[in-house]
Amino acid sequence: MVNLIQEEWIPVIRDDGTRVSIAPWQITEDYKKNPVQWLDAPRADFNGAVVQFLIGIVQTALPPSNDREWFRRFASPPEPEELRERFTAYGHVFELDGDGPRFMQDFDLPEQKENLDISQLLIEMPGEKTVKDNTDHFIKRGTVQKICQRCCAMALYTLQTNAPGGGQGHRTSLRGGGPLTTVVMGRTLWETIWLNVIPTGAFARYGNADLEGDADIFPWLGPTRTSDSKERTTPQDTHPAQMFWGMPRRIRIDQDNLAEGSCDLCGCASTHLVQTYQTKNHGVNYEGNWHHILTPYSETKKGELLSHKGQPGGISYRKWLGLIQNDSDSQSEPASVVHAFRYDRQPDLPDIPFRLWAFGYDMDNMKARCWYEGTMPLIKVDSSIRADYEAVTAQLIKTASLVAESARKAIVKALFSEKADVKGDVSVIDNRFWKDTESEFYKVLYDLKGAMENGRETTDLKRGWLDAIRKEAEKLFDDYSQSALIGVADPKRIAVARRELRNFTSPAATKIWKTLDLPKPPVRKKNTKSHAS
Repeated sequence: MVNLIQEEWIPVIRDDGTRVSIAPWQITEDYKKNPVQWLDAPRADFNGAVVQFLIGIVQTALPPSNDREWFRRFASPPEPEELRERFTAYGHVFELDGDGPRFMQDFDLPEQKENLDISQLLIEMPGEKTVKDNTDHFIKRGTVQKICQRCCAMALYTLQTNAPGGGQGHRTSLRGGGPLTTVVMGRTLWETIWLNVIPTGAFARYGNADLEGDADIFPWLGPTRTSDSKERTTPQDTHPAQMFWGMPRRIRIDQDNLAEGSCDLCGCASTHLVQTYQTKNHGVNYEGNWHHILTPYSETKKGELLSHKGQPGGISYRKWLGLIQNDSDSQSEPASVVHAFRYDRQPDLPDIPFRLWAFGYDMDNMKARCWYEGTMPLIKVDSSIRADYEAVTAQLIKTASLVAESARKAIVKALFSEKADVKGDVSVIDNRFWKDTESEFYKVLYDLKGAMENGRETTDLKRGWLDAIRKEAEKLFDDYSQSALIGVADPKRIAVARRELRNFTSPAATKIWKTLDLPKPPVRKKNTKSHAS
């Protein structure tokens, strides 16, 4: 029997660099001398899944009753034995195999089901139709044929919590396909977990806390809420903790036909390698205003919540608005845990270099285009200056967006005639702009904080930021416009495009000075010098 509470299945790195595997209750083991620092799964998406698993089990089994208890636990983490006792109360929930209910697997899969290779648990692997049509050109079939039990658990949780559309009746996760997840990061794994757990009273608002049955939290402990006729499962139909244990896919791991050898994901030797699983469509159909505490959302005019998804271009400071602070333009707001941290916790915590870790799949319906992740600093700002600080931060980012757009348009204009049918992806220009200006952006944010705390004017900082991003835009123009290739390029077209880039990004450009809230530039007087007749 493989029990995910008792087994040492989670790969981690300790403070001294030692790589070991631990059980969930061991996350605070040897905390004062050699604490668990971070996760060490064989895949980046598995790290994202495991951290959510751990946040989920702590939120479910050991939630703080109030803010006071939260601060106490942050300063003095629970001993491993206390965690073991709390988690073991849910031990029956986390059996990966056996004859009874199994972790994240259908309670009673019917006979009419599909048999699939275990590789299909991995979101990026080619689907059944792709393999049948022989169109798996880039990610080939057959690269993953057998995996160990711990990788199977990680793959299973990764799929259920990120589930994309999978064909007719194969349901998406309760946040939709490929949701973006944001996690506040501390110095140790325990700090990171605890920073993303909220008190029971606040958590109760995210579902129906009166539903306390095992199956209301862990859906695999009861008959599946099937959706053959598109039956809905809303937040009011479940306990709020089901946000961490959602099970949209009907899956049963085949534990009867195991193999011996090496795991194709982590390389470990095992006599219990999983090769296949069974699945059936029309699982739990999560609909309604689900609000997961680790995900940022936008609100429509009708009041509907739309979870943020992974998007082309990755994660950088261009996503600051909506991930770290509210974005009024798109009606986006950060995840609940991020808001709670910045407004209710960080002001009373020591000056620790906290960061935001954002990650998720960029999905095109069923197809995974890319896995993206990135981190950003969570800068501690006094409440007395926070509103002004955030207003200027938004100005800096929106100005960068204007300059990035101007650079891209100027490069396209330099390369192609007006009548040309421009095809292809030019997003590489934007991506490089944001990447190459990121370190300067964070430097400006820290300088901005210091200036505001000391009551200094911020105009020069804004002008300095504009100067830095204009230089980057011109550098990109020179790199991509072929301006050095006189025999190939059109010199006149390049000169016009460069002049327009400088004009559109100038401090005197209306959009620029208004967005940055700079003093209005003086109006140039027209040359009215008269000539003798």
